[in-house]
Amino acid sequence: MSDDRFLFRGDLAQTPIPEMLQTVHHYRVPGVLSAVNAGIEKKIFIWNGDVIFATSGDRADSLGDYLLFKGRITQEQFDQSVEILLSSDGQRRHGAVLVSMGVLTPRELFEIVGEQVRSILFSLFEWNQGEVTFQVGQYKTDELIQLHIPARRAILEGVKAMHDARRLVGLLGPSWTIFDPTFVGMEISDIAIEPGELKLLNQIDGVKTLRELIVLGSGDASSSAKLMYAFFALKLVSRRETVSKSIKKLQWKTGGGGFATGG
Repeated sequence: MSDDRFLFRGDLAQTPIPEMLQTVHHYRVPGVLSAVNAGIEKKIFIWNGDVIFATSGDRADSLGDYLLFKGRITQEQFDQSVEILLSSDGQRRHGAVLVSMGVLTPRELFEIVGEQVRSILFSLFEWNQGEVTFQVGQYKTDELIQLHIPARRAILEGVKAMHDARRLVGLLGPSWTIFDPTFVGMEISDIAIEPGELKLLNQIDGVKTLRELIVLGSGDASSSAKLMYAFFALKLVSRRETVSKSIKKLQWKTGGGGFATGG
């Protein structure tokens, strides 16, 4: 039975997964982050700030289906491996079966599981609704394959891969929002920020507005908006709360790659 003293709940409509993941990393709390949306549950297992495993109730996220979708195995190999898997009465893992069949090497399996875990994690970044719980404790340490994906690096990578930049702009605030830098050099060494991304981060000075910063980014407006949200989620910058009735709300101009004001 779980102990509710070590159970935290959240709502994705209010706090997206990247921000929750940063909070968990900040406190270095081991546990499992579970999200449920439309009857599908996905879990991210965290240890010492790293993502070590992930599971999903969506069949499309299963290892076999993932490999089939990516073209890494044939339908015949998939069907044969499933037959062997079913005959094992749950005593074997799908990856181990594929290795025993000679379809994958152990090294290839490790790399593919890493891709699969990232795919599950990043799919959660796209969820804008659902209930999230974080259960503190040590989980999935019995897995034969344990990864060590740095959470903060995964946040940056995952946010950059998100599809809906307009949603991220909405999370950042209106166009006149000002951000203050809240990091020091050593605090970003684990994130693997690229030179062009670092250039945008260094432009954040507590004076320039969100709109100005988006324009200063080295990529298009969509890419710059994603980077700005990644910086915000990673706590590298803080949002200065300001209110102005004379400035209209920001809207993302679809198809134009820029911004427009509207009523």
